[in-house]
Amino acid sequence: MSLPPWISEQLSEDRRVNTKLTQQHVIETMHQTDRPYFSLRQIQQRIKPDVSKVTVRNRLDELMEHEIIATETFADSLTLYYINYPESEWPLSPEGKRALNGESAGAENPLREFLQHPRVRSILREELLRSIGWAALGLVGWAILVSSSRQLPATVWTVVGFPIFTWASLTVGMIGIRLMTGSELQVQSKEGLHVVSLGGVVLGGFWAVFLIFVLDWPPLLTSGLYLFITITYFMLYKRVVLPRLDLPVEI
Repeated sequence: MSLPPWISEQLSEDRRVNTKLTQQHVIETMHQTDRPYFSLRQIQQRIKPDVSKVTVRNRLDELMEHEIIATETFADSLTLYYINYPESEWPLSPEGKRALNGESAGAENPLREFLQHPRVRSILREELLRSIGWAALGLVGWAILVSSSRQLPATVWTVVGFPIFTWASLTVGMIGIRLMTGSELQVQSKEGLHVVSLGGVVLGGFWAVFLIFVLDWPPLLTSGLYLFITITYFMLYKRVVLPRLDLPVEI
């Protein structure tokens, strides 16, 4: 692990030190170790067993003169050394040191951080499991339509594309709703009724398409009837069904 440029520049005068322990050796040892603080004994043990504490202290004093390291002294005469990073007024933890070297988690892809969030991972896991049902609905539903309709030829787009689009749109939609609203959308909860209602709308849309393309019902009339039933249902759902769920339960 190379030293930061600001340290290397300060060590340019250290070449004239002709001893078995140089300033660079000391600072490299501290920089490569995942510790924010170092005692004199800890530094000595990590460098060379045959180097005395006096020699180590002399090199540390020289590094302090260059303001490369700093110290914290406690009441019991214990002195701890740390690298005096100009970006921070405090001793750096291993994570902080990696951050200054361009290796911090903050430099990671924001998308990766978002996907690793526990709440997001839970939603993705649950909705991908639920999407198995959407995939089955798309495969079976579009297979019936394509095989029964003269207006929908059996091509890659109708046999494969339509089921994939149905699965993807419903899955992405459910994930988006949960991320934006914070709803659980579980059957056991009030939001579970939203899921049931959404499934009814999707199923109703499938039958509308079936009536138009298979039984040759008038497209305008069939679409209008489907929209009328859907809007009427949601009005009743909002004004009648949901208020009843908010009533206190009598025991």
